[in-house]
Amino acid sequence: MTAAPIRQPKRLSVVVAARMPPATLEEVLRSLAAQHGASELDVILADGSPDGSMATIRHRCLPQARHISLPGGNLPALKAAAIRQAEGDFVAMLDPSDAADPDWADQIIAGFADPGVTAVGGVVLQAGSDSAGNVSAYLFEYGAFNPPVTPGDTQGDLPGNNVAYRRAALTDTCADILAAEGFNKPFVHERIRAAGGRLVIRPSMRVRHLTNYAFMAFGVRRFHYGRCFGATRVRRAPHGEKWLFRLFAPAVPPLLMSRHLRRAWQHPANRRLLPRAALALCGVCACWGMGEWLGYWFGPGRSCQELY
Repeated sequence: MTAAPIRQPKRLSVVVAARMPPATLEEVLRSLAAQHGASELDVILADGSPDGSMATIRHRCLPQARHISLPGGNLPALKAAAIRQAEGDFVAMLDPSDAADPDWADQIIAGFADPGVTAVGGVVLQAGSDSAGNVSAYLFEYGAFNPPVTPGDTQGDLPGNNVAYRRAALTDTCADILAAEGFNKPFVHERIRAAGGRLVIRPSMRVRHLTNYAFMAFGVRRFHYGRCFGATRVRRAPHGEKWLFRLFAPAVPPLLMSRHLRRAWQHPANRRLLPRAALALCGVCACWGMGEWLGYWFGPGRSCQELY
């Protein structure tokens, strides 16, 4: 009797989650198939679509990927479900609209050579349409990660579409967050830092952002994210802080506009994008800010279920 082949452990799990798979998913999966050592990746497609349509695309582009279906699940729930099934020492998050460079997986693994590093994030190149709505979306979400970026430890954020973690930091340190809220990046990072973990920027870890957002559609999405964020933040806060958040909520929209416009202006590559996108960027900031304001005072409504 022939023995079953021994399954080799994977070093890196890659989570690609979508409520509805965008047209760019095929290019993203092909970029994973083109990775150096692609056969050693544990790719998990977390599918929130009602018909499990990511499975069909998987068969065409990356048949070795695993597919999990959670119809109607929001993005945090989809990512948490995939994290629980991950087998790699490290877990990377790649959005279905972001194609990875061929050495992306190698760069992630190299980034964890320092045992003190808990999470690594890379750069995000604007490779989608140049419409005002799409460029403003890029500047709002990922302008801070447009190269050049400063490598090394950061007290700032990491890009949610190009980030990787030690699996234990998610499944152990952040287990209660995953169970209660799903993978909610701001609060996961807050917990990692509180536990003494280090977040590191690695510019050689690169993805191309392939989106084509319309302004109104993206603004609605940002509203829901802002409202869910505000509601979750105030729910987790001590009593005194809850009222500080609520009282200063009207300042959120102008503060966001000031922060994002200043950050874009100070970055040479982003400054060139501002003339076509500044007004739309202010609109996106207003959408998030109004959502956060409502979240502080009136809770999430259905916004957390709408996270894409």
